[in-house]
Amino acid sequence: MQSSFDAVREALGESAGPDLTSAIDALSPDRVDALAETILSVPRSGALPKRPVTEIWPLIPLRSSLFFDHLNNESPASGYAPSGIRLSAATDPRASGTGEFSTGIMRALLYSHGLAIEDPLSHAAEMHLSQHRELREVTRASISAAAASLSEIAQLLDHDVVNVFYTGGDELGAAGELGDSILTTLDADASPYTVADAWDEFEVEFVSGLSPALQTLWKEIRGGNRAPDPSYVQRAVDEGDAALAETFIDVVRILNPRNIVENAIAGTASTLALIRMLGGSSDVLCATPLMGRLLFIGAPDPAEQLRMHEVARTEVPNIDVLSPSDLVTIRRSSDSLATWRKDLAEALDYADRNRRAGIDSRTIQTGVEEKLADARESLRREAKKSRVWGGQNTISFIAGGLGGAGGAAIGGPPSAVAAGAASGVIAAFIQAAAQRRSVPGFLDRHYVAFAKAR
Repeated sequence: MQSSFDAVREALGESAGPDLTSAIDALSPDRVDALAETILSVPRSGALPKRPVTEIWPLIPLRSSLFFDHLNNESPASGYAPSGIRLSAATDPRASGTGEFSTGIMRALLYSHGLAIEDPLSHAAEMHLSQHRELREVTRASISAAAASLSEIAQLLDHDVVNVFYTGGDELGAAGELGDSILTTLDADASPYTVADAWDEFEVEFVSGLSPALQTLWKEIRGGNRAPDPSYVQRAVDEGDAALAETFIDVVRILNPRNIVENAIAGTASTLALIRMLGGSSDVLCATPLMGRLLFIGAPDPAEQLRMHEVARTEVPNIDVLSPSDLVTIRRSSDSLATWRKDLAEALDYADRNRRAGIDSRTIQTGVEEKLADARESLRREAKKSRVWGGQNTISFIAGGLGGAGGAAIGGPPSAVAAGAASGVIAAFIQAAAQRRSVPGFLDRHYVAFAKAR
C-alpha cells in the first residue's frame, strides 16, 4: 500500500534526501497546499502487516512517544525512557537535521524486530490545512521537516523494518471509553490502587530524571516551600540541563496530579485502541513503569500483575549513549544483535507455547532467561569492545505477555480468556469484546519496556 512518503516522492519526482526537502521549500504556497492535500488523499491506515508472535514490533503513537506527550496539553515533557523515541521531533523545524528523530528510531530497533510509528507527514499535512492561509507559511515548515525526518529512515521504511500508520483520530472514541473505564476503576471506593498511587508513580519517575539541583528544588516545593531559592534552576541550566529545567518549571506551574495521571491514562488507552484498530499485530511499548501498571489497573496489585505477565527481563548494554552513526553501524553489522533477535524470537515462541499450555509464569520466566543467557553475554562482550556502547551502564529489557497465564487462546470463550487475563484494563478490554463475541487479537502480543537495571 502506498504511504504518504511514497506519495510525496512521486509528486515531486525526487528521491529521499536533501533534494526532496529542497523541492518542498521551493514550492509556492498554493502548491504546498496541493501537496498537503495529496498526502491526506492517501487512504487512512487499515490493518498493519501481520507479525508473528515470536517478534517484537512496538507501536508508537504520537501521543505516547514522550514520557507524557503534553502535560495538561500545555507543556512538552522530555522523554526519560531509554527507548527515547520522540515523534514530535519529526515535524519540528528546530530539530530538522539534528538526528533526534532517527536516533530514537534506531535505538528502539536495536532490541526489537521492527516498529510501527504514527506518520509525521500526514500529521503535518493535516495541521497545515487546518490553519488560516496567512499562517500556512509557518506550518509548511513542518511538512518539510517531516519529509527530512522520514528521509533519514527511508531505507527502513522501504524495507518494511518501520511501518507508518495514520488514522486521523478514528481511534479516539474507543480510546475515550477505555480511558473512562480506567479512571472509574482508579476512583472506585474499594480500589486498592488510586489516582494518588498513580501520581506517586509519576513523581518517582519524573524526579529520578532530574538533575541533583532540580531534585533538591522539587523536594522543597513538595515540602510546602512556595518561595524556594531560584538559584537551583540556574544551577541546572549551568549543568547543561536547560531543556529539563524548562520542563520542570512547567510541571510545577501546572502542577495538578489528577490532570497528569489522566494524561497518562489517555496515552495508554490510545495506544491500546490503535493497536486493536490496526489489526492487533503490534506490541505495547511502555514508556514508563506507570504505563505498564495502567495496563493492569483493577488488579489488587498492578505491579504484581505486571510482574506475573513478564516473560523476559534481562540486562543489556545501554542504548541511550549511542550516536546515530554508531546505531546504524551496530544495527547493520552486529552479529551479537542478530543473535539476540534470533534468540529472542525463539524465547518468545517458547513462552507463547507454554503460556497456552497453562505453565506457571515463574517457570516460563526461568526458561526464557536461560534461552537468552548466551545472547545477553554476547552483547556484553561486544559492548566492552566498543568505544561508546555499554561501558559501565546496563539497562533491563523487559517483555511480557498481555493475555496472562494461558494467554488469549484463539477461539477460546471470552469468559475463559478474561479469567486468564486476571483483571484490570486488559480484562476490561476482553469483557467489552465479549459482548461482540470477539476476542481482541492483540492480547496474544506483548508489552515491552526498558528500565534501570536492578
